[in-house]
Amino acid sequence: MNKWLSAAAVVVLSLAMILGVACGGGGGEDEVGVKEVKFGAGLPLSGLYGAVLGIPQRQGYELAADLIGEFTVAGQSYKWKPIFENNGWSSEGGVASGTKLIFENGVKIMTQCGGDSAVAAQTICEEAGVILFTIGVPMEAFGPDKHHTFQPQPGPYPQAAALFKYINEARPELKTAAAVGETGTTGTMLAEAAADAAKYFGLEWLGIEYFDPLGTTEFYPIATKMMTKNPDICYMDTRPLAAMREMGWEGTSFFGLWATSYGEGIDSEDMDGYLCYYPAPYGEGLPEAIEEIAAEYEQRFSVEFEQMALYSVLQLYFLTDALQKAGTVDDVDQIIATLETETFDSPIGPVKFGLENLDGIGHQCLMPCQVGEIRGGEYHRVFELSTEEGEALAMEIWGE
Repeated sequence: MNKWLSAAAVVVLSLAMILGVACGGGGGEDEVGVKEVKFGAGLPLSGLYGAVLGIPQRQGYELAADLIGEFTVAGQSYKWKPIFENNGWSSEGGVASGTKLIFENGVKIMTQCGGDSAVAAQTICEEAGVILFTIGVPMEAFGPDKHHTFQPQPGPYPQAAALFKYINEARPELKTAAAVGETGTTGTMLAEAAADAAKYFGLEWLGIEYFDPLGTTEFYPIATKMMTKNPDICYMDTRPLAAMREMGWEGTSFFGLWATSYGEGIDSEDMDGYLCYYPAPYGEGLPEAIEEIAAEYEQRFSVEFEQMALYSVLQLYFLTDALQKAGTVDDVDQIIATLETETFDSPIGPVKFGLENLDGIGHQCLMPCQVGEIRGGEYHRVFELSTEEGEALAMEIWGE
């Protein structure tokens, strides 16, 4: 990990022990008697990953900070101050954004979206004593020696387990599976989690074809390779799917996220049957609190309230509860101890951290597991496991 630290970053790290960290998570006072809690977010803010991931996350954090408003910790009034940096979905961007957020802005809590960005920022955060919420990293990124690192969103293991349990029960005609995955930390982790879950439930795994997420614009070559495998069900986003549909593939596709922008560039009929297997703010039966937040989000930003925005909102809500239960915004060790042991309120319901047998420390965010199906461009929830059921099933598959 230390290879990511430039000489300049090392110098700044030393200065931070004197200046940066001393700024504290509480920051200064914006209104009389109300202090700020700085929250840093390194996000991809341009290109496809900006449109689908980073910008909805930024908007979600902004909205949540406003909706939460003032909150009290140990008798003191606070409000959130989100601070954003573009991490470019890259290792270099993770180092640059992480360094700036810690040493220029003095944050004690940070998110990094994108596996390579998060892994690159991890050493800086661990050495500076900053809580790092990583998005899209494998289990190897966690452990007792990485005390400050957490996964704040539903990880792929309970979710992939729920998906293939649904397929096993409702779609027994699907016998073979494969993946078109992205190179890099996040893409590899997601594709391999799908592979493990598929094999556990008895599907024949035909393999993974990888592409460079930042450099690939032509998907026909990789679609041609996958067509030779001709899986019954294939993990991929809509870009290779569009090419495979043109080539006549009639199988079932699945992917973790559903966003309006994912449906651009592909005919709606080619999306019918597309499965999504993470909690989503769509369809019938949403909690009233989520419906209200979605309406406010759509009015404010004039776009649909999508999954990554949902996860940002949930994160800031459960963090607020965590700070209140910890009784501090500055004592990082106490906040970590609280995250490890408590259950927190959120608009989707109770949220907790666990899966210690998988990551060695229990820093994986757990929430309900959902499977949705796209029909006629609309999301329909078809299957759900509770937080406890998803955790137990993940332990059956990966616990050893």
